[in-house]
Amino acid sequence: MRHIKKLAVCIGLLALVGLNVGFSDSIIVPDADVQKFVRSVAVQVLVNVEKYIRPLTWYREVTADGKEGEWKVKYGDWSKEPERIVVAGSGVIIFSDKLPLPQGNVVGATIILTNAHVVEFLVRRESLGSATKPFDVYDESDLIVSTYPPSVKVKEGARPKAQQYFKLPSEYIIIKHREDQTYEVRGKVIAFDKALDVALIQLDNVWGLPYASFRETPPQVGEEVWICGAPLGLPFSIDKGRINQVKLNLGESGGIIWNNQIKLDIAAAPGSSGSGIFDRNGWLIACLHGVLVYQGNYIRGGQLAIDGEFIREWLIWNGFAFIVMHPVYPKAPYAGK
Repeated sequence: MRHIKKLAVCIGLLALVGLNVGFSDSIIVPDADVQKFVRSVAVQVLVNVEKYIRPLTWYREVTADGKEGEWKVKYGDWSKEPERIVVAGSGVIIFSDKLPLPQGNVVGATIILTNAHVVEFLVRRESLGSATKPFDVYDESDLIVSTYPPSVKVKEGARPKAQQYFKLPSEYIIIKHREDQTYEVRGKVIAFDKALDVALIQLDNVWGLPYASFRETPPQVGEEVWICGAPLGLPFSIDKGRINQVKLNLGESGGIIWNNQIKLDIAAAPGSSGSGIFDRNGWLIACLHGVLVYQGNYIRGGQLAIDGEFIREWLIWNGFAFIVMHPVYPKAPYAGK
């Protein structure tokens, strides 16, 4: 029997005019209304992956004069049965209506915002590796986790203990919107940006669902925010926190530019990547995608999110202005206020 495991994704490792109104201190929406709304637009994003692995055995030959030679490696056999992995992240619905221009037989769609690293196996095929170009696997004690920028490096002289590569058993993403959902909802990636760490997933001919709208005004230090996602691969969790820093610049790592980050003190865990960050009235202001790590431990108050201002700009410049310009969902807590 194949081993089934969920691999929750989180890197321990984020200014244009629309039709929605800006943030106003005079508008206070009851917490219960905001909680209900952010839950209604939150989804879990699942990618099925098969992992193949082979062990490595390191040894030294002894010369005739008793000296040890250089390290050599003996490659084991690749696993015959792959390990089934589910890469789990989160997402937020940002559009669910008829499309401005039909796409063949597709006349309407639901579009979900998530992180590029959540769907990386589908959008960057080199991330899968192969039997001829596998990835080295190291012991955790041989890894160095850095904070500035968030990254993982291998200690000098460390030797891998195994090698692995991945295969995709299917070309679609599974979307889960209910805890007790038993049927499969399939989506496809229609756009992504590795540096910004954003991706869009589309559900063809599915519309009429609640969707979030971006706030026009920038996030502010000290303001209260909401999050809804699937931490540890368990849908769905709603929590409240606060922004403690904006415009945080951490540099580039792994192809992601960790600049202009929003730093939050809010509950999140691996699997929360791609969760929407909402202000106290339900406006979408950011997208969670990482956390600061020190000596292998998550830093409290160190959750990192992509500023919604840059996501809105990316959407407009990549042909998705209709999302930004779309009227707010009529039953959103801020609608009509």
